[in-house]
Amino acid sequence: MKKLSRRAFLGGAGVAISLPMLEAMVPIGRPKAVAQSDAPTRLLYVWVPNGMIRTGMKPSATGRGYTLPRQLASLEDVQGEFSVLSGLSNRPGQGSYTYPDGTVSSDGPGDHARDTGTFLTCARLKKTDGSDIRNGISVDQVAANYLQRFTPAIPSLVLATREGSYGGDSGYAPIYKSNISWANATTPMAKEASARAAFNRLFAGFDPTESEAQRNLRLARNQSVLDYCMDDIARLEGQLGARDQVKLDGYLSGIRQLEVKLSEEPFGMVCDPGTAPPASPSWTNLVDHMFEVIKLAFQCDRTRVATLMLEKPGNVYDFLSAGGSSISGVHHQMSHLEEGTNDVRRIEAINRWQMEQFGSLVRRLRDVDDGDGSLLDNSLVLFGGGLDATGHDGSDASMTPRASGPVHRHTNLPLFLAGRGRGAVTPGRHIEWTRNEPIADLYISMLQAAGVPDVSSFGIEGTGPLSQLA
Repeated sequence: MKKLSRRAFLGGAGVAISLPMLEAMVPIGRPKAVAQSDAPTRLLYVWVPNGMIRTGMKPSATGRGYTLPRQLASLEDVQGEFSVLSGLSNRPGQGSYTYPDGTVSSDGPGDHARDTGTFLTCARLKKTDGSDIRNGISVDQVAANYLQRFTPAIPSLVLATREGSYGGDSGYAPIYKSNISWANATTPMAKEASARAAFNRLFAGFDPTESEAQRNLRLARNQSVLDYCMDDIARLEGQLGARDQVKLDGYLSGIRQLEVKLSEEPFGMVCDPGTAPPASPSWTNLVDHMFEVIKLAFQCDRTRVATLMLEKPGNVYDFLSAGGSSISGVHHQMSHLEEGTNDVRRIEAINRWQMEQFGSLVRRLRDVDDGDGSLLDNSLVLFGGGLDATGHDGSDASMTPRASGPVHRHTNLPLFLAGRGRGAVTPGRHIEWTRNEPIADLYISMLQAAGVPDVSSFGIEGTGPLSQLA
């Protein structure tokens, strides 16, 4: 018998809030160490556009105890919580690709569409700018199709910091460049770009009798979802020990604080997932709010799978500076390094900011008690993209690239894996593969760590897990 159900809720007036893992949920008489089986493994995939310059990101040594490269300096305090992955590829994203049976597909330019479209599918896109699209199911949806038995209301969160279309690319339809999560070969998952809407889906969407107008009125009156649960909260606190009370207070405070932040932001008043947010939200705050939504979703076991598109390829990072000047150019254009060293400096500044966001996410998950270990211990977080920015002739990106042709490749991808997946992964290392091992094999490893059964292949090239991760 358990003193409190593992899937206990706080409720009131039709609102229900899942509880995090508490000691009171461990069966009476069962050793606390055995409670590890109660903690699920969560999977999170965060994609960044236009590739990264790996100069200053790749450690010179492999294994543990490596010297942190200059571009990763902001991650010093969490170096033991993640691994740098080098040498993995996603060759189905190349312009010219030879299938395992020897068939050759040559689709020419379009690396940005293939980056986004194939990052989580590891499939070959059909090159078309019409409606006859074809891709493959993405790894997050493979996981969600199985894990939704534990979180049926929300099988997965599919989030982005920008809504709508991200534009076409060299004969590829815009739908490819605008989505990383795909339900099947022809259907991308709808992405949510409002942190407020995502929050409401998690915590305020349980009353089937509450109309949209009533929900908007409640939000306008600044009523928290917690206001509906005060009686339940009071009763529960009387059943908990001191450690559980501290953990519950921290969890509920996190919900309250995010509600306050969202209500103060102009974009935060959007509460209908189908309603577009304002054109110019506070974007850096939005990134922070998206991380908090993901953390709370995992903490209360509302979902175990999430993806986040951290900006679109055409973004402008004018809140950053390089060489003493604000970065005014478009990220996509700069990523081709046509201005040589000047573009290298600007791209490296953007990459440093991206890695700072990764560090913020890692710390956020690390600092949440998950019953047995931290929330990060019981998660796997992949951060990176499907392109590597190198010189066109294959030289290091810090060198002046040739003027002709693009500089993007789908090998040696910039990838960072945080968390332990409940013991499936050993972090704190630089792991390097030397034979263009497919990223699809990494996805197989992550699926198996999450308990998804019968996964021995994925995409075109995935044939088994990567043993080096353990």
